[in-house]
Amino acid sequence: MRKIIFSLLTISLFSLTTPAEGKGDVMFPPFEGYDLKTDFKVYTPDNLWDYINGGAYTYLNFQFADLHIAEYNNGETLIKAEIYRHKNNIYAFGMYAQERAPDYNFVKIGIQGYAENTLVNFVKGAYYVKVICNDGNESTAPVLIDLAKKIAANLKGSDKMPEMFSDFPQKGKIANSESYIASEFLGYSFMPGVYVTSYNGPTGQTQLFIVDAQTADKAGEVINKLKEKAENTKKKKEILTIQDPYNGTILLTQKDNLIYGCVNNCDIELFKIFIGK
Repeated sequence: MRKIIFSLLTISLFSLTTPAEGKGDVMFPPFEGYDLKTDFKVYTPDNLWDYINGGAYTYLNFQFADLHIAEYNNGETLIKAEIYRHKNNIYAFGMYAQERAPDYNFVKIGIQGYAENTLVNFVKGAYYVKVICNDGNESTAPVLIDLAKKIAANLKGSDKMPEMFSDFPQKGKIANSESYIASEFLGYSFMPGVYVTSYNGPTGQTQLFIVDAQTADKAGEVINKLKEKAENTKKKKEILTIQDPYNGTILLTQKDNLIYGCVNNCDIELFKIFIGK
C-alpha cells in the first residue's frame, strides 16, 4: 500500500514540475527531451511590425490580435513555436490560406495543416500556428508534427472548416484550394469577407465565391456597385451576368445576405450546381 501511495505521489509531483506554459489561454505544452522557454514578448497590432516587418500588414488585415512565442531546445535542435491569434476562426483560416498552396504536403492537425522538413503550419479555431526548426531534415519532420499536435491539443477552438465552405460543390473542386479574402476581393474595396474555392472547369481553372454581406440590403448594395463598374450587364432568371472591365465575366446570384458568384472561365453548369439549380 505504501508503494502505491509513493508511486502516485511521484507521478503527481512530476506532473506539477512539467506544466504547460504560456500567457492567458495560449499554452505551450512540455515536450519530452526539450527545454521549454516562454519568456518572450507578446506582440500585438501595435508592435507586430517589430517582429515581421512588412509582413505585418497582411496579418493585421486578417484581424490579428496577438502573437505568443516559445522555444524548444535540446542542445542541438532549436524549435520555435509561434501562435498567432486572430479575431475568430474565419480570419485565422484566411491568414493560413494566404501562406499555403493546394499542392503542399498536408497533415491532419486542427482544421488543416501542412508539413515540410523544417516546419509545420496549421490552423485551429482562432489560432494560426507555426512550428519551425533551425536545422530540419527528414528525421526532424515527424518530431515537428508530434510537437504541433501537442500544441493543437492545448488550444481551444474548432478543428472544422468554416461552415460557409460546406455550400461549395465537391464536383471539380481543387483539393485544399479554399480561402477567405478579408478585403478588396477582385480589387474592390466594397467586396470584403469573401469565401473562395477553385475548380477545374471545361475551359480552365475557375473560382466560385460567396460574399457574406451580413444583410440583404447590404448584399444588394454590393451588387449595385459591381453593376456601376460593369461595361454591361444582363440577367436571366436569378443569374446576373456582369462584364467587369478588370475581371472579365462575373456571374452573380443573391440569396438574402449572401452573394453567390463565379469569376475566371465561368462555367454556367457548375454555377447552377453551386446555387442549387
